[in-house]
Amino acid sequence: MKLYRSLKNINTIKNSVVSIGMFDGVHLGHTSVINRVIEIAKEKNIKSIIITFSNSPVSYFSKDIIDLQITNSKEKIALFRKTQLDYLFVIEFNEYIANLIPSTFMNDILISLFKVSYMVFGYDNHFGKNREGTFKYISENFKDIKAELINASKKNKITISSTFIKEEIVNGHIINANKLLGHSYKISGIVVKGMQLGRKLGFPTANMAYDNTEKILPKNGVYYTITKIKGKEYVSITNIGIKPSVQESNCISIETHILDFNQSIYGQNISIIFIDRIRNEIKFNHINDLIDQITKDVSTVRKLNSLHITA
Repeated sequence: MKLYRSLKNINTIKNSVVSIGMFDGVHLGHTSVINRVIEIAKEKNIKSIIITFSNSPVSYFSKDIIDLQITNSKEKIALFRKTQLDYLFVIEFNEYIANLIPSTFMNDILISLFKVSYMVFGYDNHFGKNREGTFKYISENFKDIKAELINASKKNKITISSTFIKEEIVNGHIINANKLLGHSYKISGIVVKGMQLGRKLGFPTANMAYDNTEKILPKNGVYYTITKIKGKEYVSITNIGIKPSVQESNCISIETHILDFNQSIYGQNISIIFIDRIRNEIKFNHINDLIDQITKDVSTVRKLNSLHITA
């Protein structure tokens, strides 16, 4: 797969099939669109192209709204690399893109640069100014281009969408969110020094610095996780919350106790892969009660991991 972060200075592609969208989460609904793009490309011996955005159109149009994502650009690119896609364009949603009317988008980009002959649309897929570029618009105005509409993917009669998956993550329904994604939700960041109370309690933790304007976080609580460090995976238990038993603060922190691990990883980038939610965050009146609960949590995680639930 060839990756581009701009529509400038690219060589013209002779013939292609294209789909355009945010693809946040690259979930199972998106996968049906992506797979169809790749399938058409192979059938017709042309190039498969996805155009997506590095920032949220919602946040672009509403500056006071932080549209938190399921996957950031880096994660999204990594998921696309697992496919057989030929070209991925991850471009900035800026004033130029926002004001491109569909006919200009088609003529100046898709036809001029990509020689598009096929387009694939998701069930709620639009492009161009005012979201006027639709399956119907292409079918009626560009007769030489074959447009195909993919029906909504459903699981248990629920339409799979980024919006619904975000709700599942926010509500702590990690198992279901992962099923709808088709992969496990994760967050990544640098390990920084914290209060080091976990070490004093006998459960040292890796404290993660994260960008709270970028990714959506699961509901406060304790989770069975897999922590990835330098390509190796370790069973872990992660707390997201305000640590009510040991501090008086409303600041959210992400702390991970990695089982059977005693290496110093300050300053390293780690990924925390969420598998299941164990419990709510609880305020304990006595530290010994907190230690007892963490001991139980670790035992729970070991049992879950023994069931071979993996990321």
